[in-house]
Amino acid sequence: MRLVDINHVAIRTLDVEKTNRFYTEILGMSFAPRPPMDFPGSWLKMGGSMIHVVGGKCALNPDGSFTPGGAAVDHISIAAEGFDAYVDHFTAKRLDWRENQIPEAGIWQLMIRDPNNILIELNFDRKKEPSGSRGVSGKRPFELGKF
Repeated sequence: MRLVDINHVAIRTLDVEKTNRFYTEILGMSFAPRPPMDFPGSWLKMGGSMIHVVGGKCALNPDGSFTPGGAAVDHISIAAEGFDAYVDHFTAKRLDWRENQIPEAGIWQLMIRDPNNILIELNFDRKKEPSGSRGVSGKRPFELGKF
């Protein structure tokens, strides 16, 4: 027995289009073919993993309410490349984000919330970033909840 990889993460939303725009236009994911289903949604891909966006009645709790955010899941962590380009992109789009670094692991991080208040953590292997990368500036402190 062995686990191989995460196939997908499902995100429930009341606004499928806004969620799609965040993951495609802001993070750079692309649409994957989705079979016909009886509720709105989309499949978005990155590498070998996907995010399934789930709308309509399937986005609701059993009592008919909607709970934004990650509930019991704290955040989604995604391996990424191009730290400086993401910083510039987020800044140009006037998005709220924060940065962090884990020097012992050689990781730079960017945190941003999606339209459903789910925390997305982008992890960058410092050794794989282009020569001359600015990296974590220290000008935008790592402060929980400051989005």
